[in-house]
Amino acid sequence: MVGISRRAFVAASAGLAAGCVTGTGLTPVPGGDYAATVGAFEHGDSARTSLFGVVDPFRYAGPEPQALSMREATGLWSAAFDAAGRGFALHGVLGVDADTPKVTLFNPENVTAERRVDLPLPAGPIWNYPGGLAVHANGYVYVAYTTRLAKLDPETLAVRAIVDLPAPNGLAGTCYNGFIILPGGAILAKSHHRKVDCPDQGFRALVTCGVEGLPASSLVLLDPDTLQILWQGYAPELIGGRITSTVFADRQYIYLAGMNEIHRMVHERGHIRADQDWHPVPYRQGEETPGTAVVGFGDHVVVQSNALPSRAPLRLTVIHQAAPDRVISAQPFASEGATQSFMPSKASTDLVNGRIYCGDAHGGIAALSLQSGALVTDWTAPIKTGSFLTIIGPQQRRILVASDIGDAPYDTFGAPTHRTETCRWLDAATGATLAAVENLPRNFGLTLVPTADGSIFYPTRSQGLYRLRPGRPS
Repeated sequence: MVGISRRAFVAASAGLAAGCVTGTGLTPVPGGDYAATVGAFEHGDSARTSLFGVVDPFRYAGPEPQALSMREATGLWSAAFDAAGRGFALHGVLGVDADTPKVTLFNPENVTAERRVDLPLPAGPIWNYPGGLAVHANGYVYVAYTTRLAKLDPETLAVRAIVDLPAPNGLAGTCYNGFIILPGGAILAKSHHRKVDCPDQGFRALVTCGVEGLPASSLVLLDPDTLQILWQGYAPELIGGRITSTVFADRQYIYLAGMNEIHRMVHERGHIRADQDWHPVPYRQGEETPGTAVVGFGDHVVVQSNALPSRAPLRLTVIHQAAPDRVISAQPFASEGATQSFMPSKASTDLVNGRIYCGDAHGGIAALSLQSGALVTDWTAPIKTGSFLTIIGPQQRRILVASDIGDAPYDTFGAPTHRTETCRWLDAATGATLAAVENLPRNFGLTLVPTADGSIFYPTRSQGLYRLRPGRPS
C-alpha cells in the first residue's frame, strides 16, 4: 500500500534526526531509499504523493508572515534536506539563469549559503533542463542534470562519483529530468528529449518546439555506492513526466506517462521489464495534451493531462493497480468557464484521507475523492497555480500549500507570463485560505518543500530560494 511517505512517519520522533546520524552523517537507515528526514526528496516518496504528514505548518507562526531568502541561487529547481539538518539547493538550471548546474549547501534556519559547487559538464552542447536532487538513506546527495548523475559528499559537496548516462537523442537533445530511489537503495533515472534544432533551454523547449517524433526515453538503474550501471533499457516511448514507483501486491512497479497512455513495468532482481499482465491505459482525449508524473494512491494510481497548454479542460484519471480496465476520470474545472488549461506539475494524493488534489493555471485548485466508483469533486478554489501541491500536517488537520499566480497574463501558447505570486496555506478539507505570504517572485512549475519545523522552502526562477513561515491563521 503506497501513498503515505515512509519518511514522514520516521521523522515524527523529535529525536530521530539527531540520533540516527554519526559525525559524517552517513549512517544507513532501514528501508534503504531516502534519508530519514522530512524533505529528503522533493515529493516525499517515490510514489510522488507530495505528502509530508508530520509537519506542523504553524509551529513557528508569528503574528506576521516571514520570508527569508538566498537570492544568489538563481535558476533554481528544488531543495532537499538531510538528517543532520543541512539544506541542498539545485540551481543554475532554469530560465535565463540556466548557465551551469550548481548545488549549494545552505543553513535552513537562516537560509545562508555555506558551500557551492559547479557540477562538471559533459563535453559539447547541452540541454540544461531541471533534473533532480535527493538525499539517499546512505547520507550522500545525488543530483541528475544534463546527461549525468553525480554523488556528492554532504559536508563538502565534493563529487565522490559521476556517471555519463545514455543519450538517445544526442547530448544537445537529451537530459535526465530526475530519478527515484527504489527500496533497497538502487537509483532509477529516466531521460527526456527535445528537438535537436530547438533553441530554447529548460521546459520552454517543450512548449515552443513540441515533442512529436522524439525517440523513446532511456531507463537506467544504478548502484548508489559506485554509480555503476546495473541495467539499462528503454521506456515504450518518450516519457515527458517523471518516473514513479509503487509497491502493490508485493511487487515493485514502475509507472510511466506516455503521450497518450500509461505504461507499467516491473522491477525484479535488478532488472526492469514490461509488465505482461498489464496493458497501456489511455488517459487523455481530444485536444488534451500529455500529462506529467503518475502518482500513487493506495490500490490506484493517478495521472492528469495538460502538462503543455491546451484548449481542453484538464482531465484527472484514476487507474486500479490490479486491473488496467478499471479506470475512472473527471474534469474538475470543466464548469469553470476557462477556455484554456495548463498544469506542468502533477497531482498530489492523501490516501489516509481519501483525497486527490489537482491544480490548473486557468481553472484553479480542486480536491476530489473516490466515492461509489466515481470521482467526486469535494471542493474547488479559484486559485490559479502551476506549482506542485504540497500536503502537510497530521491526518485530522491537513494543510495544502500552493502558489497562486493571481490574474496572470498569458502568452499565445496559454502559458502565464506573470512575475509575482502568493504562497497560500489552505484547509485541505475545505479549500479555505488559512494564511498567505504575498508579493513573492515567480514559482510557477516548481516544488514547495517543507521541513519538520513547519517552514516551506519556496524556489523561484530568478531570485533564489525563500524560506516561508505563515502568520497565525485568523
